[in-house]
Amino acid sequence: MNTGKVIATALLALAPAFAAAQSAVDGTWMVIKDGALDIGSVVTFRVDREAVQMSSLSGISYKAKLNGADAKVSGDEKTTSVSVTMPRKNVLVEVSKRDGKPWLTIRMEVEADGKTARVTWKNLKTDKGGSYEMARQ
Repeated sequence: MNTGKVIATALLALAPAFAAAQSAVDGTWMVIKDGALDIGSVVTFRVDREAVQMSSLSGISYKAKLNGADAKVSGDEKTTSVSVTMPRKNVLVEVSKRDGKPWLTIRMEVEADGKTARVTWKNLKTDKGGSYEMARQ
């Protein structure tokens, strides 16, 4: 067997493992509001083994390590940094901070279908929270 066939065979054998290793959060998501997609609320996540990049249509973005270390947030007047963890490949937890002090927690959990996600949030200053759904685009 020539080298090309060996490499191709190995890659085909490993393809399911690579696909399974990808985070369920990775991709573009849109908020579902009142049963309809909210076109103005689009968020894109790019996840690799060590970090996540987030960008939104509203201009908010960050690139953070998944170890909970603080990372700078751009485009958000309320938040100066964020810490991000990913306890499971379908769960992303963000803690938004203003001048180093946490003020908002957000937990996104992608459902088993991979097409929808449930987001729960809590404002740590007001102790109010809520939830909403997102759909993969």
